[in-house]
Amino acid sequence: MWRSVPVIRQATRLSMRSLSSTGGTWDVWRKSIAASGESAFLRSFELPRDRGSLAQLMRNVATNKERHGDFVPRVIVQSVCKAYKTLDFDGKCNFQLTLARDLYIDAPALKAQLVAVVANLDVVAADGAVDWQHETLEKYLRSTRVLRENLTPLHELLFHQILSQLPNGMLFLVQLRADVRQTLSKGHTTLPKNDLVALRALDGHLQTFLAAWFAVGFLSLERVTYERSSGALLEKIIRYEAVHPVGTIIELKRRLGNGRRCYAFFHPSVPDEPLVFVHVALVPEMASGMAYIKEQTEALEHEHDAHAAIFYSISSTQPGLQGVDLGNYLIKEVAQRLQIELPNISLYSTLSPIPGFIKWLQTSETSAVLPDERAKLAKAGYDSLTAALATPNWINDAATVALLQPIVMRLGAHYIFNEKKRGKALCPVANFHLRNGAIFERLNWLGDTSPKGLAQSAGLMVNYKYDLTRVEANNEDYLLHNTIAVGEQARGLLDA
Repeated sequence: MWRSVPVIRQATRLSMRSLSSTGGTWDVWRKSIAASGESAFLRSFELPRDRGSLAQLMRNVATNKERHGDFVPRVIVQSVCKAYKTLDFDGKCNFQLTLARDLYIDAPALKAQLVAVVANLDVVAADGAVDWQHETLEKYLRSTRVLRENLTPLHELLFHQILSQLPNGMLFLVQLRADVRQTLSKGHTTLPKNDLVALRALDGHLQTFLAAWFAVGFLSLERVTYERSSGALLEKIIRYEAVHPVGTIIELKRRLGNGRRCYAFFHPSVPDEPLVFVHVALVPEMASGMAYIKEQTEALEHEHDAHAAIFYSISSTQPGLQGVDLGNYLIKEVAQRLQIELPNISLYSTLSPIPGFIKWLQTSETSAVLPDERAKLAKAGYDSLTAALATPNWINDAATVALLQPIVMRLGAHYIFNEKKRGKALCPVANFHLRNGAIFERLNWLGDTSPKGLAQSAGLMVNYKYDLTRVEANNEDYLLHNTIAVGEQARGLLDA
């Protein structure tokens, strides 16, 4: 059997030369597949190394007009996608650049169509506005339709082919975008400027394309339970947890147990992948820290005794869906479901970390710490606030805790409310919840004393409260006017 592989590879290379030199014919592929067999063809397929042949291959796949019952497009699309997954970083970069540059818009065709649209527009809109009674109106409308088609990048047609011909094609496109974003991250100092520009455009097109397919109407909300969910799904919840790492399946069982709930969004095209999931604690009142959640959920006798739903961890699982709003819909969908199932719940809030607080403090301490605060730190023997926070086991020293609490709480509130990026909250977690219409309700001292919580947030945690009667108004105020809704305790810290 192994002796036939070189023959198959030779047939594949011959097919590639034919596509490159003649503009491509599906008959060549059909003969190669018939000669080797579909499985052997898939195993032996190799992507062309030169950009011209690779671009021609992808153009042929993108523009193929499928004939009913024709197996060749399916085999070729699967072969291309399977081969892409085996490429190293440089090979994937070349593939992505081919998509971005060689499968973009046909510039000559676009230019010609722009001329045609302008000419038709001059006729039907001679006085400025379109005359909808004009005899050449149909010609004008037809020219604008063709213009829209010419503005569609060729790689978008390829994406549609992948969706229709490849099992798990949607997941492939999500992973492709993740690869593009990785290329942008790794290559931002090494790739030529215009290559980066082209890849950013491809990333934007993929985001828009995926956002249409992952609209909330296509998503299904499911509860994850230890008893009913599959072992594979539970393992993914452990692997993807991004806020409070889960060490063992026993720890996950506790998080899915008494007084706890976990919900995830799924998409029918990738039914085995939780796209984003949230952990919820059902407790008597707004949680001040992770210890409170643990104590109160373990003590809760019945879910109907709880009055607050605390969203304490939300994790997105697919880097390729970054920028596609899923988490905001998830929180609102879960809140609506809990309203129906548990009408005793009257308060919805998060218990959130401040992951960039310490990093910001390290670069801003000189201007952020007040002179009297600096003097108190110096009197206690600390050169700086960050030095005090880096002292091992400082949370176990009552004097140090008393010294640091008012300083860190003031700065934490300042960081969330005043530090901005393009007018919005610099803290990504704050920006996420504020964009959803939440209220910066409360800052909690030593809410998370885990090593990660201390290293990232100095132990601070935030309650972003979701007042379901105000989320739309808060969302509008934040997006349009950069106005942050603030609770009484947080306002007191800001005015201190």
